[in-house]
Amino acid sequence: MTDDRVSAEPIDTSKARILEIGGGYFKLQYPERTTCLWTWTKLTDDFGKLDGFSTPDRMWRELRAARDGKYDVVVVNSLRYSPWHPRYWARGIFYTPTNPWAALTRQFGPSMLRWLDVPVPLVAVEMDDHFAISKSSVFLLDKAKAFFKRELPADKWQALAGTVHPHLPTLRYRRSAAWQQRIDKLRPISLPQFRFDPSWRDAPFPEKTHDLFFSGGIVGNSTVRAAGLAELERLKAAGVRIDQPTERLPYDAFMERMSHSWLAWSPEGMGWDCYRHYEAPIVQAVPVMNNPTIVRYAPLQSGVHGVYYDIEPGGLERAVTAALADKGKLRTMAVAARDHVLTHHTVKAHCDHILQVALGGE
Repeated sequence: MTDDRVSAEPIDTSKARILEIGGGYFKLQYPERTTCLWTWTKLTDDFGKLDGFSTPDRMWRELRAARDGKYDVVVVNSLRYSPWHPRYWARGIFYTPTNPWAALTRQFGPSMLRWLDVPVPLVAVEMDDHFAISKSSVFLLDKAKAFFKRELPADKWQALAGTVHPHLPTLRYRRSAAWQQRIDKLRPISLPQFRFDPSWRDAPFPEKTHDLFFSGGIVGNSTVRAAGLAELERLKAAGVRIDQPTERLPYDAFMERMSHSWLAWSPEGMGWDCYRHYEAPIVQAVPVMNNPTIVRYAPLQSGVHGVYYDIEPGGLERAVTAALADKGKLRTMAVAARDHVLTHHTVKAHCDHILQVALGGE
């Protein structure tokens, strides 16, 4: 199931000025025209030099600047917990002891949008592993033009289960015009790739020394992964060449090693959408994924970019055996998957898609 709605006519967003609250992807991609206010416990260097914390006073100043024309769009990343949650109070002061005001108040920034006027288009983004939208972020379904959610359940109403509604939303919710409008704002978004070596964009087709690659955590992770291990052993017994390193590899070594297998097993982890789905195509290995449980943005298509399998016993074995029977097709799929990921699932593609929705006419 996919949801790829975009404006009919793409608009020029190359000069759009962005106020980013949390996240960091826009600051990473467009540092010169993005102001990023951090919401978590400490600033991080992963996304470059950020601009401070989303304290109430800083939020007020930046929204006033938006009214004066400094920004064209506000991108807010939802919080997992209520701003009053003790997790913030217990940890924040230790991470930023020289800035106690920021340590105690930076998590209130997104909540201020509940009451303050936002004079430019507002979009919300949630990159969490969880199906549900947290109670503290539900108000964004009213304030935002669109709400992008990575783990968006196939039935979007389930995003309200256990938060807005104690169980599955009932007919009363589903027939409500107001709630239907809120649910319609939910859009899928994928995990963007930003760590890969740019040389993989034009790399020749790698030599294949193995049939299937897998490197990932099992203990304490998804039951889908644990269930697949027995099938890997049966595939090995049937003569499938499996590269399964036991040590944790540095990222570049991991990517290089994966490139030498025709297939890369990519079972879901804490969420269905995971980095491996897109890392494998970048190095021209075809990902083998369990059937999705979410609505996807620009998905890897079955038989075109990736291989999907049933999680019931024998599903992984059947899918891998069938795929390896046609290496010519796998080569074509690997190249198509690389091009697809580099077109739709990089940080630039992530940011540009969100801007198109935020500033487009739909």
